[in-house]
Amino acid sequence: MKSRFLILLLSAFCLSTGCIREDRSDCTCDVFLDFVYKGDGNTDIFQDKIGNVNLYVYSAQDNSLVAEYALDKASLTELQGIRMHLRPGSYRIVCWGNAAERTHIHTVYDEARVAEPVWFGSKDGFSGTDELYFSDIEVSVPETLQDVEGTCHFESSHIDMYIHLKGFKGALGEDGEAVDGLAVAHTGVSAWTDFFNNPSVDERCEVIPEIHDDPDDSQSYILEYHVLRFSEQDETSIEIRDPESGDVLYSVSVTEFIRDFGIGVDGVQEVTVPIRIILGPVGVEVVEWNIEDVMPDFDI
Repeated sequence: MKSRFLILLLSAFCLSTGCIREDRSDCTCDVFLDFVYKGDGNTDIFQDKIGNVNLYVYSAQDNSLVAEYALDKASLTELQGIRMHLRPGSYRIVCWGNAAERTHIHTVYDEARVAEPVWFGSKDGFSGTDELYFSDIEVSVPETLQDVEGTCHFESSHIDMYIHLKGFKGALGEDGEAVDGLAVAHTGVSAWTDFFNNPSVDERCEVIPEIHDDPDDSQSYILEYHVLRFSEQDETSIEIRDPESGDVLYSVSVTEFIRDFGIGVDGVQEVTVPIRIILGPVGVEVVEWNIEDVMPDFDI
């Protein structure tokens, strides 16, 4: 009876640990990760800002991709994090939040890139990325197979852009003729960001966001889109162009705008750049757009 009790106890131990062999290279243990995003405050706002997470597990030994997971809103609502099973070893885990149709993730570690899908093809036709967030963490799974816990602290990987073109419907071109519609380009934007959330410095692109009629003003347009992070020193501009000739009708330096209106970018998580460009009888005026009462929900 005593020996039978020991066998049952040993079996229970095997089930609870999953492995009791001397060589535990094929054994796994539980890795629990919590997801947290506090923005620019002290309160977790993960559920308000991030609707899905793509998670990639890399071996620290050779940077090979060990596992990947796609977590949707339902699973993140149920568990704001993830439970994985990993073998003993060291890993780097990379997370991207809100990647959707405007984002492609290239996962080969040494050349990992996150960008709009067009960057991986024609490199033409950028229209703005998703509202991306980033996190990474290093974990070590011990040979003892003791459970591992950690927290993925997310940070922003995008900037929100709001552009109001007031009075631009029927704007006059250089030849004095009314322009049928407009094209708007946001120049000097980073074309991609890497798996350390570092936007490209040397490779830039121009984003051509969608233009919408202002529902409250028949003579105006509204543009709302996201771009990858830029700094307060990066030279980036809004160009209003003739859609047929491509001629630049008006240009606004975003760099000067954020400086003149004191819009913090560097070191700030939730960045919104709200520009109102007013076309009047005596020229163009550029002012800050108070969007809080106009567009409380940013959704593209």
